[in-house]
Amino acid sequence: MVRPPGPKPMILKNNQTTEDPRLDRVVLFDERSKAFPIRATIEQKKPRSYTWRCMEWFDQGREGKCVAYGIGHELAARPSEITGLTPEVLQNIYWQAQRNDPWPGGSYPGAQPFYDGTAVLAGVKEAQSLGYFGSYRWSFSLAELNMGLSYAGPAVLGLAWYEGMFNTDSQGYIRVTGQVTGGHCVCARGVDIKNKRILIRNSWSATWGINGDAWITFDDMDRLLHEQGEACFFLDRKKAPRRSRVVAPLS
Repeated sequence: MVRPPGPKPMILKNNQTTEDPRLDRVVLFDERSKAFPIRATIEQKKPRSYTWRCMEWFDQGREGKCVAYGIGHELAARPSEITGLTPEVLQNIYWQAQRNDPWPGGSYPGAQPFYDGTAVLAGVKEAQSLGYFGSYRWSFSLAELNMGLSYAGPAVLGLAWYEGMFNTDSQGYIRVTGQVTGGHCVCARGVDIKNKRILIRNSWSATWGINGDAWITFDDMDRLLHEQGEACFFLDRKKAPRRSRVVAPLS
């Protein structure tokens, strides 16, 4: 899947831009998140190689909503493997996150002004409010990310997306090369300590990469985490939400 051409960048919420409508993750950090690191929930162990099974391959098509789709892949993966995560369910997570994030407008029915994009934090808070998990923790470093992937579960990643990340190479890797084209949200579902790489599930269908997945080196991931990247882990995950929520048009 090649990088699609675009006449000019799209303006997202918070005046951020993207050259591809699928890349609509908006950067938002809450300093309080630093008080909730994933490492505090894990016993003192060495990182291990581990892959969390995910039997869903969501496809966001040519639309945004990457935050909801990245969250969807995390919820569909072990250790809980939630079922029934339809495009409509993910769309409503996205729309409600837009309503609750710090910026006006969105792409939900009746939104004024019309803007694409939202933050990982906003999507995570909405998924938590629906009862999919009890709490969440963060990692902003490679070492913490590897430890979390080793023992806690998959991680929802918010990353800058470079030109070299649109397609995997002959070895199944995406590369941090070229120019930044926008911000994306994906799910990290495995870590290979020996080969120093992380496995991600993208939301561009099973035909992308290696059956919907791609490898990224530790070095490239470390760089992305230092470029306003983030990784969120869900704790006390549930088999089903407490309730569903449908976003109604604004009157």
